[in-house]
Amino acid sequence: MPDYKGSSKYFSKNRIETLVDGIFAIAMTLLVLDLVVPHINGPVTNAALNSALAGIIPLVSSMVLSFVLLALFWNIHHRIYNQVETVHGYLLWTNIIWLLFIVLVPFSASLNGEYGDFIISNVIFNINMLGIASLLYINIYMLNRGDFINEHADHNSLASSEKSTLFFIIIAVVGLFLSFIIPSFSTLVYLLIIPFELRDHIFN
Repeated sequence: MPDYKGSSKYFSKNRIETLVDGIFAIAMTLLVLDLVVPHINGPVTNAALNSALAGIIPLVSSMVLSFVLLALFWNIHHRIYNQVETVHGYLLWTNIIWLLFIVLVPFSASLNGEYGDFIISNVIFNINMLGIASLLYINIYMLNRGDFINEHADHNSLASSEKSTLFFIIIAVVGLFLSFIIPSFSTLVYLLIIPFELRDHIFN
C-alpha cells in the first residue's frame, strides 16, 4: 500500500463515499417527483378515479424499478468501498462520471414511464443502465488490480461484486436489444437482477 498521506495523488475513500451517498439520496428522491395526483376532468366518481390512477401505473412501475436498481447499484458500491483503503485521482473521476449516469436516472425513468411504448425511450433508459453498470465494473476492475484494497479485505466479496456488476451489464445489453423488438417489455428483464442479488448477498 502506498504512503498516501500528504500526497495529492492519494486521498481518503470517505470523500467519494460521502459524495456517492448524497447523489444517490437525491436521485432516488427525485424519482417520486413525477408522481402527482391525477387531475380528473368532470365529475369525480369511483370509475373516473380508478381510470385516472390506472393511467399513472407505467410511471409508478418505472419509478419503483428505477428505485430498486439504484438501491442495488448503491449496495454494490458500498460493498466494494468497504474493502478500500485509499483512492487515486483517476478513481475519483471514474466515480464522478459514474455519478453523472446516476443523476440521469430520474430523467430516463420518467421518459420511459411516460412513453414506454416507444423505442427511443427504452433505448435511453437501457443505455443509462448500461453506462452505470459498465462504469461500476471499470471501478471494480481498477480497485481489484490496483493497490487500493485494505489488507484485511474480503476478496470473495469483491469477486462477488464484480460478478454481480458483469451480470448487470449483460442484462442491460439484453434490455437494449429488446428495446428494438418489444419496447414495452424491455425493462422487465431487470427483474432477473433482484433474485440474483438477494440470493448472493442476503440469504448467503
